Amino acid sequence: MESRLMSSPRGFRSPICPSGRSAAAFTLMELLVVVAILGVLVALLLPALARAKGKAHAAACVSNQGQLGLAFLLYCDEHEDVFPTGAAASTVSAQPEDWIWWQMQTGPAGQPTMRNAHGSALAPYLSGYRSTYFRCPADRDALARERAWQQNMSQELYTYSYSLNAHSMGGMASYISQDRSRKFFNKLGAVVNPSHKIMLAEEKGSAQDGPGSAFIDDGRWQPLGYPLTQRHAGKANVAFADGRVETVRREFADQDHPEHFDPSH
Repeated sequence: MESRLMSSPRGFRSPICPSGRSAAAFTLMELLVVVAILGVLVALLLPALARAKGKAHAAACVSNQGQLGLAFLLYCDEHEDVFPTGAAASTVSAQPEDWIWWQMQTGPAGQPTMRNAHGSALAPYLSGYRSTYFRCPADRDALARERAWQQNMSQELYTYSYSLNAHSMGGMASYISQDRSRKFFNKLGAVVNPSHKIMLAEEKGSAQDGPGSAFIDDGRWQPLGYPLTQRHAGKANVAFADGRVETVRREFADQDHPEHFDPSH
């Protein structure tokens, strides 16, 4: 009777293996093997994820320039074919006609502040202003400049990624002197072969972004001194004067290729 009570119910099997350990338990060696396999999988996946993220950023940058390119064409269409001004630093010439407002000004309480970008020339053609229109999502240098400006608002720093072709007074960017006594209005119709002339450039973002020391510092792109970025797998995105956007190498717009940046060439 007593032995019958102590026996196991019919069909019940003990979870204890003959060796004395649980059948569901892992040995230390098995755990190490699993961890090693997971490490290998992560190592294989991370580069693929990084490449996918880079391609997504590049696609968003192309979309930004496509929208900006269309905005430029709409602006010119409504302003007698004339380009907006280039958005130079405030010490040079900050004007109401600037394609982007970014320069420093004095606020109501006398404190330094940035111009309200909603007033820029292109804002009405972009359904209002959004900083994401003017900044490549892969441009960490622009974010670093923005943080530096927030820490010291007395310094004037360009916190965006793109700039308007200002190759000589011949444009494309129009020019108005600080006292507005001198004016050079450049027209879209005067651009020779617009489908091959860079209108909007994605400039080098910092001294570490490729060869040379010069990098983007205002809304004007001066090709002979300021090279294109290399943040998209060694390439940059540019918008041409017909609104088309293309991904090109830095050499595409160097001094040996004026056919890509000189409006009169």
